[in-house]
Amino acid sequence: MSYNISLPNIKTWVSPKVVEKDKKAQEENTQKQQETNELPRVDANLALAALGVTKTDKKAEGLSGMISSEILAGQKGNVTSFFYINDIHGRLSNMEKISTASAKFDSVMPSYVDTLKFSAGDIMLGTNLAVNQAANAFLNANNFMATVVGNHEVDQKTSDFLESTQNAVYKILGSNAQMDKSHRLYNRIVSSYVQEDKDKNKYGILALMPFDLKMRSANKELFEGLEIAQMEETKKYLQQEIDKFEEKGINRIVLLSHIGYNNDLEIAKSVKGIDVILGGHSHDLVEGLSEQENLVISKEDGSPTIITQAGRDGNYYGILNVEFDDNGKIIKAENIVKPTDKLERSKEMNKIFNSILGEQAVLGTIGKTCPVPKNNMKEENPHAEFLADVLRETYKTDIAFISAGTARGAFNSGDINSRDLGEIFPFKDKPAIITVSEKELVEAMKFSATSMGAKDGKPGLAQVSGLQYSVSSDGTLTSLFTVDKNGKKHIIDINNPDENKTYRMVTPEVIAKGLDGYSMLNKINDESTTVKNYTFKDIVAVYLYNSTKPIDIEKSGRINITD
Repeated sequence: MSYNISLPNIKTWVSPKVVEKDKKAQEENTQKQQETNELPRVDANLALAALGVTKTDKKAEGLSGMISSEILAGQKGNVTSFFYINDIHGRLSNMEKISTASAKFDSVMPSYVDTLKFSAGDIMLGTNLAVNQAANAFLNANNFMATVVGNHEVDQKTSDFLESTQNAVYKILGSNAQMDKSHRLYNRIVSSYVQEDKDKNKYGILALMPFDLKMRSANKELFEGLEIAQMEETKKYLQQEIDKFEEKGINRIVLLSHIGYNNDLEIAKSVKGIDVILGGHSHDLVEGLSEQENLVISKEDGSPTIITQAGRDGNYYGILNVEFDDNGKIIKAENIVKPTDKLERSKEMNKIFNSILGEQAVLGTIGKTCPVPKNNMKEENPHAEFLADVLRETYKTDIAFISAGTARGAFNSGDINSRDLGEIFPFKDKPAIITVSEKELVEAMKFSATSMGAKDGKPGLAQVSGLQYSVSSDGTLTSLFTVDKNGKKHIIDINNPDENKTYRMVTPEVIAKGLDGYSMLNKINDESTTVKNYTFKDIVAVYLYNSTKPIDIEKSGRINITD
């Protein structure tokens, strides 16, 4: 059994071997005190003072919430702090916020702590070369040491990927990428490398690109001479590389992974010698440390493999603090996942972005706002509901119905410009106005409700305007109301909907084509259907520009989730 030591805002995992050793030392110390009448020894804060960090030290105050005294008091040369990110998806505003956190991390961490910064992929998104160049500049400016290639890094053409990363000072990895020497990325993507810290400690760094990369990338030329090794072959390769590292005396092993949490868990249980897996791809928010979940304990020697992941879209970043023993095994650890919503945006990073993308004119102002949901597939999302309200008001429809993935980010308080909107609505979705029967509406809402019972949360709860509904946690639609322009609710009998009653609905064009599983809403060829030649970003931009006062983004309670 392992133990959690509770400290302010941080829980530190301690190896059972260390707990037993400390317990024995404490018993011996107590016995010695009784025999010699010595005063009791002080706690870990004395060890910190001996290292030059005191409770009144401003630097020590800055460390609050970033690292515990338990880890700081570890053996010099054996304490490491990993600053990690994943799946930012081109969200430049959150890159600016993470830059603020990164700068604080750099300024407050004591010099005797090894500080390493890594990315687990999908920092870029889409085919906009300038945005991807800005993402590259973000990794450079914040001194990230390496990243793995995620699926969204290769949304862009291979030539654009080469251009957007041409001045990268960080390593670009893909250990399971099998490339012909003639492939254009052969010299850009490396399999592994050794990271040396300021105290000459060495870390073996490996990385895994998505197993499903071919399914997720429209860049077909990428796969001419490129294959991604799958799970079983990858396990064998990783073990061989780790064994080679250890033969050279490199026993601190880090895996940057963009294969998803469940696959990371399988790797952790199957491959020996990995200390840390910094993960991404499945957008899980993995907080703290839980045994046999993201803290996998080896049955052979009791050493742990730690798995991390910090959600999606740059709404969170992570700090993993560990203490190694002299054999490179983790004996203490704490995983701290922190939200970015209240961080200030770095002015320095913003200047760099402006130099790449140009300065943006202010479109409007956001007043009060709220955090994005931790799981946008299974929760009400006020940021997406705002889009639904704008669409319904703009096109004077009864209902607006959009998918969970349409809004990819959040509105922040303060001035908002076109670039900010592009992050929230990165795709070129267009609105379609269709006519649906009450029966078809109920079928669509029932299909949406099944998201609650789906492991991956797909298709995602519909974000709506002009409707209010309840779903059970197992994925059943339990009630549905229309809400008119005066706020009055009208119940719909979900068991016997009226086939003759119809509603005008505005929805993304892809849904009007019956895609994403919404076959009951396939109305694209109906005479009454119209598709507008504006993107959601354009529509919201006009709405903001015409608004005479700041707009609040608040939870409305349109979606009620019951047990």
